[in-house]
Amino acid sequence: MSYDFAPLVNNTFPAVSERFTAINPATGETIGSVPECAGLVDEAVRGALAAQREWAKVPLFQRVGLVGKLAAVLEQHGEELAQLDVLDTGSPIHVMRADIRASVGMLRHQMGLAPQVFGRSGDRFTGDNIHFTLPQPFGVVARFCAFNHPLMFSIMRIAAPLLMGNSLIIKPSEHTSLSTLRIAEILAPHIPPGLIQILTGGVPVGEAIVGHKDIKRITLTGGKAAALAFYRIAAESGHLKDFTFELGGKNPMVIYPDADAEKAFTSAVHGMNFYQTAGQSCGSTSRIFIHRSLYEQAKAAIKAACEAIRIGDPQDPDTLMAGLSTQQQFDKTLRYIELSKREGLPLLTGGARLTTPPFDKGFYVPPTVFFDVTREHTLFREEVFGPVLALIPWDDEQQMLADINAVEYGLTASVWTSSLDTAMEFARRVEAGTVWINGSSKHFPGFGFAGQKDSGLGQEETLEELVSFTQLKAVHYFGAEGRKNVEIRLI
Repeated sequence: MSYDFAPLVNNTFPAVSERFTAINPATGETIGSVPECAGLVDEAVRGALAAQREWAKVPLFQRVGLVGKLAAVLEQHGEELAQLDVLDTGSPIHVMRADIRASVGMLRHQMGLAPQVFGRSGDRFTGDNIHFTLPQPFGVVARFCAFNHPLMFSIMRIAAPLLMGNSLIIKPSEHTSLSTLRIAEILAPHIPPGLIQILTGGVPVGEAIVGHKDIKRITLTGGKAAALAFYRIAAESGHLKDFTFELGGKNPMVIYPDADAEKAFTSAVHGMNFYQTAGQSCGSTSRIFIHRSLYEQAKAAIKAACEAIRIGDPQDPDTLMAGLSTQQQFDKTLRYIELSKREGLPLLTGGARLTTPPFDKGFYVPPTVFFDVTREHTLFREEVFGPVLALIPWDDEQQMLADINAVEYGLTASVWTSSLDTAMEFARRVEAGTVWINGSSKHFPGFGFAGQKDSGLGQEETLEELVSFTQLKAVHYFGAEGRKNVEIRLI
């Protein structure tokens, strides 16, 4: 079967002649095609503007009701969407089924948060006058989604803009667009025309969206290079934009000598997201700082755990790990592996693509672990976004903390210790937006996910995400008789 979906523009599905091929990364087979929609951006924005003007008038409880209906409809199609993502990303089916649960859950979570977004008020700052703020929508907003969790990101990104009265343009990754295009077909019968537009394609459509004068707010889940390009395009357009960026990470996990060693070593493997997306996760703890007293024990345990991971067909529910999602990411991962070898890093396990059938036609790289990594090695500093883990011994706590914070990223961090004081001191000092204590990888709705330094700007998965899709307007009421002169005295 060939999946050749159309984009969604004003609840229609226009034919697009320029298309590019969609490949199943597990087999190398062609599974469909994706439209290049740069020529549809102006039409989509015009429709979104018209829809937003009416949507902003809809009472909040009705907006909540629509988002709830969309959550229910998408949940009904969950298995279909999960299977489509398996074909398009090459990630295991157990991951994509979890993505459906997480994304629909996030819609419902944000429905509950929506009534908490309101302005502030005060009186008697100046006599009998009243002062208050009104949160108002931006208008048309755009959300760019990453390739590693396409259905999850496309669904999760719906709620906050719509609940706050905006209309929305969704741009999935050009590498994994199929499930988002199918989502367009599922949603269209249930939404006002133009409220959600879904456009696919590569650089041309991205540039057209970011540079459009009527799109005031844009979010991106992706890489630093793309974020910098967004700034450049916005500047060249001559129009100011409001951005949220959720970008990459070179995330540390620290294991102290008083940690529960067995659980910490297991978490080191789990936190790398080998089981989820073959390491293709911005939050992966890809640098493991292990106290010297546990180092040899850790090497043995991590090696054994990595080699026990079942790699297989992503459609098999028993498969724990599958391949990488794109040729580009596959090539990049192999380059970092070869570079690490040339730099003299010792290899603990993995280190080459899988070439025996049935893996020879897909983008399969097993868990790869290098050890004795130092600041001088490229693997210490740069994000691979693949199944490559760095083990780093440490002796001096102050030097270890300095090494952790020496990279340009600051997304997540994990610390394993039995001392609450040690854990809290680490949490205060590490430069990261999320810190796990005696754990890793988990997201908890309501507490946010955000980066520091070059890992991003802004908050998602929390009340602040909804607030970020509003602009505050200050209103000052001087009564029916107009402004009165009021003397303000400093006491």
